[in-house]
Amino acid sequence: MALSIKKKLPIHPSFILLFLWFVITQNFSAFFIFVTVVMSHELGHYVVAKKCGYKLDSFFLAPYGVSLNYKEKAFEPNDEIKIALAGPFVNIFLAIVAIAVWWIYPSIYGFTTTFVKQSVLLGLTNLLPCYPLDGGRILVGALSIKNERKKSIKIVVLLNYLFSLLTFILFIVSCFINFNPTFALLSCFLIGGVIQTKFESKYRLASVYKKRTKDFSKPISFVVNSSVTLGEMIKHIEENKFTIFYCIFENGKTRIIDEKALLILSIKYPYTATMNEIYNTKKPS
Repeated sequence: MALSIKKKLPIHPSFILLFLWFVITQNFSAFFIFVTVVMSHELGHYVVAKKCGYKLDSFFLAPYGVSLNYKEKAFEPNDEIKIALAGPFVNIFLAIVAIAVWWIYPSIYGFTTTFVKQSVLLGLTNLLPCYPLDGGRILVGALSIKNERKKSIKIVVLLNYLFSLLTFILFIVSCFINFNPTFALLSCFLIGGVIQTKFESKYRLASVYKKRTKDFSKPISFVVNSSVTLGEMIKHIEENKFTIFYCIFENGKTRIIDEKALLILSIKYPYTATMNEIYNTKKPS
């Protein structure tokens, strides 16, 4: 469950452009504050993902934080929504805390204004329904509850093009009113999200099937009902102990499902499938 990061800190090209903008404007303090805001954003993702049973495989520093991997098939829609919400929530929460502290210690207002502005901006921007922003992940998760994931992703990708065009238009307008390169950067970032999926954080379910670390002498067992999903059962598997599930179906029958059976089912069925759907059981009339 440990955080795995490459030897060299991976950086998204658009983050380098943003850094150059801070250099040109000679606003280095704002840049370091921004890095702090981005890191706190990612920490929110990491903590919730870990609690949901997922592992961070890679980390990329980007202008608008880092996001989850669209190609990760192991995500349950509800988990994806919770993990994606965690980043913006941390940003907004920290901004509110800082504003509350202003009432107690007004003297810190000048030191924390930039932090509050950047936290709110990062949090709200990430809620846009576009890939690879968190809002796009949330929308994909919500749509995937009742639709195929591929279809859900296509919808969000279309929104990417729409918002990219909109932000580029805003950039052109800002050139004549109040120059703001952020709009152009965001537009390029959204287009890049469609074309290039290399620069993103990747979470996956932690490995729970390694037999070398299993203690078969003291297995643990769970009693579950048939409405439980495959993903929920997998998340309860211990890394060091062999796990057995006793699934009680609506027709009154009980089925014993061990780790080997779950592994086979995870290959055949999506993680959102319930035991009722997998075994096609019906309550007797």
